[in-house]
Amino acid sequence: MKRVYWRPKNVSRTALLLISAFAIGGLTLVESLPVMNKQPHIKEKSDAAHLAKEAFDVIGVARANSGTKINIDVDPTSSGLLGLPTSSVTSLPGNLADKQVTVNPNFAAAIVQMLKDAGVQKNDYVAVGVSGSFPAFNICTYAALETLGARPIVIGSGASSSWGANVPELLWLDMERILNERKVFKTRAVAASVGGEADRGLSFVQEGIDAIQSSIERNGLTLLNTKKFEDILEERMEIYRKEAGDQPIKAYVNVGGGMASVGRTAGKEAFKSGLNKQLPAAAGDQDGIMHRFARDGVPVIHLVKVRSLAEKYGFPEGFEEMPKIGEGKVYASPDYNRYLAAAVLLIELCMLFLFIRSDIGFRLLRPRAKRSDQAAPEPMV
Repeated sequence: MKRVYWRPKNVSRTALLLISAFAIGGLTLVESLPVMNKQPHIKEKSDAAHLAKEAFDVIGVARANSGTKINIDVDPTSSGLLGLPTSSVTSLPGNLADKQVTVNPNFAAAIVQMLKDAGVQKNDYVAVGVSGSFPAFNICTYAALETLGARPIVIGSGASSSWGANVPELLWLDMERILNERKVFKTRAVAASVGGEADRGLSFVQEGIDAIQSSIERNGLTLLNTKKFEDILEERMEIYRKEAGDQPIKAYVNVGGGMASVGRTAGKEAFKSGLNKQLPAAAGDQDGIMHRFARDGVPVIHLVKVRSLAEKYGFPEGFEEMPKIGEGKVYASPDYNRYLAAAVLLIELCMLFLFIRSDIGFRLLRPRAKRSDQAAPEPMV
């Protein structure tokens, strides 16, 4: 026996408008009311950020005592990690806005995430290359590595681009030593070069070269002064291998654009900012410390292009006060509220059934429907 049911000949335009309006409103509601999902390794990230903040505070005091006044207009948080527009040890022009963005201890949490993604675990050896250009990033790198219990092998350089650690009396190598003496970090470089052009400061006046070499000497570091580019790379690689002994190096972290790390000009843009798990195709046959590690299958963390990193991890690009620890997508990221989305979808399906499949919606809207929509229901078999 066939059942007979009733439905209108035409779907009410009012019903269609209601269905459409609810669909748009529901989508807007789901988009505007996300939930925050906690990211993994929260404790390690928070600990690293707190350690970085402690280091920032120590350097702020050291800078205040250095004799070179902190410019509040340039360094509103008085971190002491933003230097001068130029000095005798300044290698290249630097972007002030980029340098300001780095003075955020939460970058240590981001580096923890990168190291975890690279597979770094406690007691693993990690090779590191730093210069004076991004002292805040250097601090965040050390904080992340020590929080994870890794074993960093650091080779530094004394030069800095503008607005970095380019105060001659307080270069990065001095900052590193101060942080070690204050027992904030155990990590220190095992060797250092002058940096700058050809890694030997060829564009510097003699005053600048003397200032950097004095810093290397007073901080008890081995001066790297090899002249040939290929020899510079081999000398550094040999130091990394010697310090690691018979243990593998699990990652390489480069901070800034030092020639030895990133290679010559053509190779500088090959690696993306952040974690690189393999050698980029664009690297071709270019040579540099990053290229050599990547060719050996070692993950490379490339800390450049500051604002792209800030955007990725949800950090502000401008601030007057030091960002609070725990802020950013590296701790918690927005996601759709699945329960809300399911509820909106269920209600939308019910509305489609009521107004399209059955005659209930027709009856509800019939008193307000237009004449053309008021045709009597027809029997359906």
